[in-house]
Amino acid sequence: MRRVVLVSGNQAQAYQGALAASGFEAVTVPSYRQARMEVEAGAVAVVVCPEAPTWGGPDAQPLLAMPAALRRGCLLVLVNPGAQTGDGWRAFLANVDLLVAAADAPRLGELLRAALAAKKQLVGLLDPEAANRLSG
Repeated sequence: MRRVVLVSGNQAQAYQGALAASGFEAVTVPSYRQARMEVEAGAVAVVVCPEAPTWGGPDAQPLLAMPAALRRGCLLVLVNPGAQTGDGWRAFLANVDLLVAAADAPRLGELLRAALAAKKQLVGLLDPEAANRLSG
């Protein structure tokens, strides 16, 4: 089972259910530092929930400063109430792989599965080891 890390305060239950329904093991951590430790231990994705500490600021540096080889082997997802799911430009500006509207939380597992498959295909040409990590 592939592990997904949720960076969240206390609202992660809805996200955990959606991920479990798609076959992911979801664990919740309160900080980006702990999320990075989970990625280093093999987690395939980090989902930043709306109530998590501010994304992009100094608190997020443990994830934003990951070495390229580690970053290629995981997916960063930002859930944002004001976002449009799949907005690639805003995802790029936020330095994440996928942007998801909070209203799409029930589809999070499905969206994550598709994004992991797409990233695995792209990364596989450059870094087969990272691609294997994405498949769990």
